[in-house]
Amino acid sequence: MTDFHSHILPGLDDGCKNVEESIQVLKMMAEQGIDRVAATPHFYAAHSGETPDEFLARRNAAEQLLREKMKDESGLPEIFCGAEVKYFRGMSGVEELTKLTLQGTDLLLVEMPFAKWSGKEIKEVLSLNENLGVTPVLAHIERFFSYQKNLDWIYEFKDEGILMQMNAEYILGTFSSRKAMKLIKNHAIDFLGSDTHNTNDRKPNLGPAISKIERKAGDEIMERFLRYEETYAPRG
Repeated sequence: MTDFHSHILPGLDDGCKNVEESIQVLKMMAEQGIDRVAATPHFYAAHSGETPDEFLARRNAAEQLLREKMKDESGLPEIFCGAEVKYFRGMSGVEELTKLTLQGTDLLLVEMPFAKWSGKEIKEVLSLNENLGVTPVLAHIERFFSYQKNLDWIYEFKDEGILMQMNAEYILGTFSSRKAMKLIKNHAIDFLGSDTHNTNDRKPNLGPAISKIERKAGDEIMERFLRYEETYAPRG
């Protein structure tokens, strides 16, 4: 299985602090049966003023450091780089964002505002595909449920070609698991991710979530996730 959302690159954002922690995280993922992981560090254009090219220089340096250390290990998941792009006004007109898609795909992981979305914000995201030719994937969509009136927006967005990623924590949660499984069974979720940041309070947990989906939703749902992986999996 592929983990489509993580912060495992060392010293790059609020994820793994150093390369040793990155290796430990990858070992934990491997133990859970994860064989590919998307490294998606935060890109905050509006907050930092950083350009995509400046971000890529930092990301590539961290990736190289990790890959060098991975040579000393065996059995670790493959890593593929992308970014978690924080929404900002005018993003659908920034051609350089195409450089932040998940390696070998047209998938752009987007973190929406933590508020009720305006019509302009929704239009901005819908324009990403038309203007830039990327396929937006909304990161950890469960974190926005409390801000929106209902969940109809998920299906409306999906009708427009926008895909959805859910974090494993929501699937495993005592009070959220039932809603998570309903959305999964209704084909509302396209990608799964751990959103791993470290080895402690935000450690890898996608393996247990996948096991729960297999028990609760059955083979047909898992086969759908696998088909999506085959279609959209990162390519070297």
